Amino acid sequence: MRRKLGRGAMETMIFFLLQLVYPASFLFGLPARSMAIGLAGLAAFGCLYAVTFFTPGKSAWRVAACLGQVAILLMLMAVFSMDYVYLLFYPVATMIQAPLRRTLAMLALLCASVGGLIAVRWAMHDLFPQGFVYLSFGTLFGGSVMIFMMRAWMALQSTNARLKAAQDEIARLSQAEERARIGRDLHDLLGHQLSLITLKAQVAGRLLERAGDVERARREIGQIEQVSRATLEAVRAYVADMRATDWGDAWRAAGEVFAAAGIHASMDCEIDRLPAEFEHAYAMCLREAVTNVVRHSGARRCAVRMWREADSLVLVVADDGAGGSGSSARGACGGSGISGMRARMAQIGGVCEVLSGHQWRRQSGMWPEFEPGWVVMMRAPVPRSEGEGVG
Repeated sequence: MRRKLGRGAMETMIFFLLQLVYPASFLFGLPARSMAIGLAGLAAFGCLYAVTFFTPGKSAWRVAACLGQVAILLMLMAVFSMDYVYLLFYPVATMIQAPLRRTLAMLALLCASVGGLIAVRWAMHDLFPQGFVYLSFGTLFGGSVMIFMMRAWMALQSTNARLKAAQDEIARLSQAEERARIGRDLHDLLGHQLSLITLKAQVAGRLLERAGDVERARREIGQIEQVSRATLEAVRAYVADMRATDWGDAWRAAGEVFAAAGIHASMDCEIDRLPAEFEHAYAMCLREAVTNVVRHSGARRCAVRMWREADSLVLVVADDGAGGSGSSARGACGGSGISGMRARMAQIGGVCEVLSGHQWRRQSGMWPEFEPGWVVMMRAPVPRSEGEGVG
């Protein structure tokens, strides 16, 4: 398996290969045969060192190249000069990227091989070059430090790579969440207004077909035009600066939608002012809940109530529509509207629950005055510093 080299790795390899010119210079002046053997050994040593740059750390080829370098190193030390011990840096650099156990095993083998050769030369009473002991220990110490530093550098590189991947994933998830938020906002905004336009168009059509009341039909059509223009302006404003939806506007618009749909609505808001960071979420949830009632429930009566309970803000929308059975209920309670409301409440640390009329009666008592078919309840905790200004 071949490993692709980066620019830094290629420059490092070339730099160390050029350093082999220095030990090669000691071979000049020797007999031709000895010089040829020495140069061939150094060339093979350099080739094996280069092989390690193109093979992965766990590759068998890297192990073979390292063993080959050790064998050539021992030959150069035995035949030419023990000073070639400083070439230990090359096989040490070869084994750095291997797993830790393999690195330690190869280092032990390298030290044992060189130590064995030194012991044999010592037993034969051969003369060692001046300063050989200092050179040997310096090379061993430097090689150990290089292993430690390079492995720490590789660990840092791996950590940086994982950190970069985590940052990229966070950025991707943030973009996905922002797209989902914008999609929910546009869905709620357009769904609410288009429902109102549809209802008024239906009223105008019935007036023309049944009563022939052209004047009233004209007024309904005029209101359709106003709503469509207001919708266009709202979309433009939202796209221009992502302006948050005002709670007061959402509350008034809900009353208009109920009136246009012919639904008798009881609306009671016991909160004077919502915390700024909660206003947009509750306003959009109210819009979506009202849209679901008008589109899916088939209700004739609806009750909306907003109040503070302990350290929480509670918004409840109840109607006498389809409730827990029927396809309309499934559309109302399981579609993207409910999931969107749950996502909005989760963003401010709250929850959105869908309850049947029976479940709501057991939980809440007498409100509302009619028997609800289904109830959507949104609740979010308000910090005490914020809660003091609510109510």
